[in-house]
Amino acid sequence: MFTISGWARVHSPVGEVLLEPGSILTIPAGVECRGFPDGHARTVTFYFHPEYLADQVRWLSATHPLVQHLHRALEDLPQLHQLQLAASAMRDLAPTLVLIARQRWGKIGSFAMLSMTTDIFEAVGRLAGIASETAEGSMVAGQAPRREVVLAIALLRADLGRDWRINELASEVALSGSQLARLFRAQIGVSPAALLRQLRADQMAELLATTKLGVAEIATAVGWSDPAVASRAFKQRYGAAPRAYASFTRNKMHERNSPQEPIL
Repeated sequence: MFTISGWARVHSPVGEVLLEPGSILTIPAGVECRGFPDGHARTVTFYFHPEYLADQVRWLSATHPLVQHLHRALEDLPQLHQLQLAASAMRDLAPTLVLIARQRWGKIGSFAMLSMTTDIFEAVGRLAGIASETAEGSMVAGQAPRREVVLAIALLRADLGRDWRINELASEVALSGSQLARLFRAQIGVSPAALLRQLRADQMAELLATTKLGVAEIATAVGWSDPAVASRAFKQRYGAAPRAYASFTRNKMHERNSPQEPIL
């Protein structure tokens, strides 16, 4: 289970774990869990048949951090195991995770699906060593923000196109504007306005990777009235212009779905 955004608590017979952006949770077969989001949580879950997984992990490096967790999950022990990536690492993985989640068998070949899954595993191994950071910005890892902050973030996510004002957002969560701004700085690491720009850029990245819409259309869809402003904000967060990002991700997907010439 890959946690893309938000926070949640997962209860199992042997205890509770907190999920935050960047959390990867492995759940052994047969273990019943209940998840409770703290205001908002978005996850993508891969389901593997235990026998298939046991056969596949034999070919993967035992030093890979996620492979170690999968080996433990196959030991029929009830414990949940958690790997924590930096929030920025999960942000980079999110478009591919969402793309996989939206695919339907028959519309994409099984090898293409396995290729995308392999990309995720390789990226996790590469990104697992990145220093930990804030969940949405600079929050202390392993600790969910205050309820008012979580609710404010959920409100921003629910209406990215709104011309939010700090006092309006604060009023929605029964705080003053100065109180909310102070809590955001302390617990998230950025102001509400800066977080809104990040959320819009992240949604833009997802749409660029998973749709055929143009950059201007997507910029409007995520709340920007000026495509030039959207492009600058996107490049600042992702290090590439929206068109270049879209071209790379869409070409990669096209290559996976293209018929392959036989090698013999």
